[in-house]
Amino acid sequence: MLNKKTAPLPMIRTGYTKILIDVFSKHGIHIQEVLRDSGLPPDLFHTDKEFLPTEPVKRLIYLLSSQVGVNNFSDLLRLAFRQRIIPQVLTQFDSAITIKDALGKATEIFNRDSPGSSISFEQEYGKYWFCRSAPYEDSVYFLWGEVFAVLYIIELIQALTKTDWFPEQVRIQHNDADALLSSLNNKTQLFIGQNTTAVLIDDDILNKEIHISSSDTEKKQPLIEWHSSFSDSVFTALLPYVREHSLTVDQAAKLLNMTSRTFQRRLKEERTSFRQIKESLMLSVSCELMEEGYSLTHISNQLGYNNISHFSRAFKRISGLTPKLYKKTILGLRT
Repeated sequence: MLNKKTAPLPMIRTGYTKILIDVFSKHGIHIQEVLRDSGLPPDLFHTDKEFLPTEPVKRLIYLLSSQVGVNNFSDLLRLAFRQRIIPQVLTQFDSAITIKDALGKATEIFNRDSPGSSISFEQEYGKYWFCRSAPYEDSVYFLWGEVFAVLYIIELIQALTKTDWFPEQVRIQHNDADALLSSLNNKTQLFIGQNTTAVLIDDDILNKEIHISSSDTEKKQPLIEWHSSFSDSVFTALLPYVREHSLTVDQAAKLLNMTSRTFQRRLKEERTSFRQIKESLMLSVSCELMEEGYSLTHISNQLGYNNISHFSRAFKRISGLTPKLYKKTILGLRT
């Protein structure tokens, strides 16, 4: 077991998050809104960073489920796995012959794609379980993280075997069964309040040969262009000005060749406001400047805050983290 003092910060590949938002955006999800509310970087689709911390991603999953409903969420999440995520990893199973071989390999893949997680393939009393261990939190964010993990392994095995397989038993750590029950076969037994999240893999499926064709791993449709909405276009257009100016709504409207009234009306039509756009811009630029090594005092002054305390409170309200904690946990920098 990893020592808690040396265990890496739980992370997940940025590409997974982009795919989730891509799939859900086609069903009425407002991108900048969920990025802001989850605490993810507002410039997520322009970042070249390979990993994100898992906490805002878990918040994202919960927010998506709240907006589309539990049943629709499960269907869309499985669609994201089936069409976009799993085809990217199937090529890594080319040396595996059976599902048992593949699941041994899957632990390596999942631990690599989600550093800091604890994924294992274990035998218990003659039965095999694919397990995910994490410190328990009594929160909806933790629950939806479990839903994500369980549906991922089910979809992976279905893709490898080209069947509609479902496990006979599933264990979760949380005490709320409803979020997962709607996604499982009615013959699957679900046990709550367990020590780990685990999926039972029966012997018949373990010995089943895998079948991967070239069409299974071909690239799917690319991510959509993220400036199709007015508010996303505004964000991109104003981004170059934020480092040097504390923009007012009048200044922003003038830059975009609009009246302030028209500008605010267009934003309201997309259920956002100039204040929300400005906060997203502030967070994006703050993160960029921290990555470039500037002090928090410099960043605060650059963005037009009266003092560093006002800046810190605003940053925490938007991202869920203080600037110092962001530098320490996300950037790995000493404050």
